[in-house]
Amino acid sequence: MTRMPPLFSLSFSLGAALLLGACSKDAPVPAQPTAATSASADNVAVARGIIDVEGGLIALVPAMNGSVSTAPVKEGAVVRKGDVLLTLDGALLEQVVGMANADLALATDRLKGSQAQLRELERNATRLATGASEGVSSSQQADAARQQLAGVRADVDVAGAQVDLAQHKLEHARLKLRQMSLTAPDAGIVVGQVPGVGAFVQAGKPAMSLLPARPLQVRAELSAAYADAVQVGMRATVVIDSDGAEGKPLPVARVVRISPVFAQARLPEDAGRGVAKVVECVLEFDSAAKARVGQHVRVEFHRQGMFR
Repeated sequence: MTRMPPLFSLSFSLGAALLLGACSKDAPVPAQPTAATSASADNVAVARGIIDVEGGLIALVPAMNGSVSTAPVKEGAVVRKGDVLLTLDGALLEQVVGMANADLALATDRLKGSQAQLRELERNATRLATGASEGVSSSQQADAARQQLAGVRADVDVAGAQVDLAQHKLEHARLKLRQMSLTAPDAGIVVGQVPGVGAFVQAGKPAMSLLPARPLQVRAELSAAYADAVQVGMRATVVIDSDGAEGKPLPVARVVRISPVFAQARLPEDAGRGVAKVVECVLEFDSAAKARVGQHVRVEFHRQGMFR
């Protein structure tokens, strides 16, 4: 057997030791569980959602075509239910209302005249009928009075129908005139562009929008794979994850409704992955939330009784 020189043996040993030391530094260290990993164990599912209000924004649609004559509110105005938001030019309708009022007054006068004549004829017919039975007046006079009374009664019926028709026309004209004003259906804040004086608006097309003064809620799109894991009453953590407020926590929320049908994802983050089936889940906050309608959020659903 060939023996290596002592100097070469020492050099070989030192090289092997250095190589083993370098390998031990590059070897992967087993990952230690983090707080986030242990916290995620309490989560049943995670979903993306959007801040909304019950019923959503209200599109305010005028019932009539016309030019805006008054615009008492501006964008951002806080309004109460029934407040006038804009008024259209109703000069022609005001004339129609005036004529309907005149027609009603004329028909009412005719009815009153016919009723007064009817009362007088009723007294006369009664007197002649009594006189004929007692032999004081002739039966021919009594018959003539009865015939005249029947004719006046018919006149009263016609006059009454004319009054009803005139009243209906007046109410219809007043209704159309009221429709020239757009009022707030609920208390809230006017959002979006507001038409100014002189602007033309069309019936059936939104003129402005109203953010109703209702509590905020979350509409989350829950992946179909986790649809059965989430239940009504389950609590969730909601965190804003867009619009410059990433990571901002919101009050605790609870699941109040879960859609019974699958739908296609609509949120941008999910829509980019192609067709994705989701179940819409609606949550309400336990306390007032400081967020804006339309902000995107991340929703973490927690096991019952495990929320801290």
